[in-house]
Amino acid sequence: MRKTQLLVLFVAVVMLASAMTAYAHHSFAATYQQDKKITIQGKVVQLLMRNPHSFIHVEVMDEAGKPVTWSIEGGGATQMKNTNGDVLKVGDKVEVVCNPGRSLDAHRGRLISMKRPSDGWEWGNRAGQVVE
Repeated sequence: MRKTQLLVLFVAVVMLASAMTAYAHHSFAATYQQDKKITIQGKVVQLLMRNPHSFIHVEVMDEAGKPVTWSIEGGGATQMKNTNGDVLKVGDKVEVVCNPGRSLDAHRGRLISMKRPSDGWEWGNRAGQVVE
């Protein structure tokens, strides 16, 4: 009887810990203003394509004409490709729609959609293209 109780307790603890980890992973509201959208335009200067979330660093000119780098949190590495396999490259000029970070001075956003005007590549307008 004692072994069974310990096994049940162990399974319950593992399940609870797994649920807390999954819930913590989805706490975008703590970092981003999910009720607001902004659009930035600039040049991709760094790509960190990884799982569970990729980061796209976009150099944008501020009001004074000085370059500012925004960190845009996107989907996982394989999710960021279009169905034809296209993906972003450093140097691409992009237009990004995102939820801004809680602090605008942090220059970060959660990706909603993005397009590369030079060839029409876009992300965020097809099924499954959402940052979760």
